[in-house]
Amino acid sequence: MVSAMTAKPIPGRSKPAAPMIAMGALVLAIGGVGVADAATAPIYKCLGNNLGMIYTDQPCKGGERLDVHAGDPDPAAVARLQSARDQLDRGAAVRLVEERRAATQRDLAAWTRRQREEDRIAADASEAAAALSPYDYSSPWYSGLVPMHARHPSRPHPPPAAAPRHFAPTPPYVVPRS
Repeated sequence: MVSAMTAKPIPGRSKPAAPMIAMGALVLAIGGVGVADAATAPIYKCLGNNLGMIYTDQPCKGGERLDVHAGDPDPAAVARLQSARDQLDRGAAVRLVEERRAATQRDLAAWTRRQREEDRIAADASEAAAALSPYDYSSPWYSGLVPMHARHPSRPHPPPAAAPRHFAPTPPYVVPRS
């Protein structure tokens, strides 16, 4: 009986990498089984339909059982891994602080711009109000006439594109007769 879990060779991969990829896929596929169970689960090496090697957790006809044992971790490697994790955590913390500082600076700059704009508008309004006499009722002061934003200089526009040249005159065609 052929297992539903089959591995196809990946083009561009070397032959020794294919069993490792298949083994990794098998370990990931056993996600429901605990880590201790995955380490002790039997693994079978079988020949597939297209004569490729298949690694599965179910026995197959003509396949052999692989003897895979997890070894003890190297203490130096565990220490290097922990050091790398600590360094990564420190880098992430520094990056988080820098992002928060930059966001605070952006917010402060935006608040300062708003305050300056409000102060400028208030100053323009007070100048316009001071120009009117409090006893002049012939032209009432209307705040909508005070410019709210500075006028931007006009931007030069590109020259219009020339009409495309045609090889034939536009219709109706006049053909001289001789």
